[in-house]
Order: sequence, then structure tokens, then C-alpha cells
Amino acid sequence: MSKSQSIRGTILKYKADRRPVAFVTIMFAIHVALWLFATPLVCLLAFLPLTILSMFIAPINHHHQHLNAFRDAWANRVYDLMLSLQTGIGPYSWVLHHNFGHHMNYLNQPPHDKVDESHWAREDGSTMGRFEYTVHLYLNHQIDIYRVGKKHPKIYKHYLWMKLPLYALIALGFYINPINYLIVFFVPGVIAVIHTCYATYEHHAGYHSDNHLTASRNRESAAFNFMTCNLGLHTAHHKRPGLHWSLLPKLHAEIRQQIPAEQLIPGFFDEPPEVSAAYSTPPATAALA
Repeated sequence: MSKSQSIRGTILKYKADRRPVAFVTIMFAIHVALWLFATPLVCLLAFLPLTILSMFIAPINHHHQHLNAFRDAWANRVYDLMLSLQTGIGPYSWVLHHNFGHHMNYLNQPPHDKVDESHWAREDGSTMGRFEYTVHLYLNHQIDIYRVGKKHPKIYKHYLWMKLPLYALIALGFYINPINYLIVFFVPGVIAVIHTCYATYEHHAGYHSDNHLTASRNRESAAFNFMTCNLGLHTAHHKRPGLHWSLLPKLHAEIRQQIPAEQLIPGFFDEPPEVSAAYSTPPATAALA
């Protein structure tokens, strides 16, 4: 059996997805059980751990939207809904905003005419603070999805069609047990979206570059990459966005010597000084990178 055959699955495209799919499914079952059977007090006690764990489901959603986990299209759409209800990001939202938006334009910061949908620079080219970036991205991501969708009408049509089952499930959730649904699904999902915006700031902020190898920070912590399915190996991900997440360590090792040392972060919680200083950088004092 070749190495390629050994990593491929029959139901899943890659066997490595067994772990994240199992995690997402178990977490979804816990969400549903709490929604249906728990008291509001128990749901409140579960709120914080559910919210934190939803933050780690978000990168799994990201990877799935780059390369669907299942071979069967219907299985992927069901999985989309499970991911969406836990992370607050609807089916095909990542595809439009991130795949066809950010990945195509992330080297283009203002005042470029084809600006990155997740841009971290202001109109004058100065670097946003982290909180400013988070708020800006959160408030504008739906507008950007619509704008990118006009350029990709086929994908946008899928995005709109998947709103029907998603909104139906949300309506059903509120109808059957509104308090529990709000605590268990809705609010953690909103927080997970905001955290996703917050977390992506460190990926590229401050790097005005025209080269994939010098445009991203990489978090090399083994624990971080286990929990995010190698999202920390960000240069490799941008170099080959369609590469399955389990294959990113090999590509990262191949290109690591070409990545500037300051863009390699060793620890789980280590934060580069320029990111630490950028939580609320005012426009008047922000320096051009």
C-alpha cells in the first residue's frame, strides 16, 4: 500500500479527520442533550466550557471549508450544519469570505484596490490595534461575504440555500426550549465568531509583504497545533491552501528555513511584542510596518 493510500479513508477523505469529526460530533451531542434535557441552571454552569470548546471547533470548521472532510456531499452538508450551530459561522461563509476573499487578497492591504477581506491595515496603511481589527472584521464580514458572493454566484447560491436548513434548526431550537438554546448554542456561537476574528489578528498583522514566505506568523507549539489541527503552521497553509491540514507539518518543515525567525513563535501562549503592543494602537501613533 502506498503512503497516499494509507492516509486516505473510505468515508472520510483523510483518516486524520477521524479525531476532529469525533470531537465535533461528541460536542454536538452534548450541546443537544443540554438543550433538550438540562435545567437552565445546568446550562449556565456548562456555558463557559462549551464556549471555550466551541473556539476550538472553529479551526476545524475552517479546515473543512478548505477541504471537505467526507467523500459524500450530503454528509458534508450535515457536518456543515453541526459546525455552524456550534461556531456561529454558517455553511459556505468561510468559502466566500476566507477562501475566495482572504486567501486571494491577504497580501493586499489598504490602500490597495483589491483589499484583503480580513485586512489589518487602515486606509492610510497604518496597523489597526487588535481590538479595532476584531470589531471591524466582525461588523463587516457579512458585507464582504455578499461582495465576494457577487463574483462567485454559484458558491453564493449554495451559501443562500444552506441558510434554509440552518435557520430552520435555529428556529426549532428557540421554539422547543428558548432559554436553553440561547445559553447552549446561540451565545457561545456568537462569542466563537468574535474570538475567531480576535485570534486571526496575529496571523498577518504588521507584515506588508508581496511574498507568501514572509507574510504570516507561525505558532509552532505542538499542543496548539494538536488542538487547532495545525492552524499554527500558517505560512504553509497560505502557500498551499488546499492541502489537507494533516500534511502541513511536512510542508512547514520544507520551507521553515525560508521563514523569518521572528515569524516563528515557539509557545502556545507566547505573543510577539508587536502583537502585545497592538491591542489598541491609535491611528495617530501607529507606525507603518
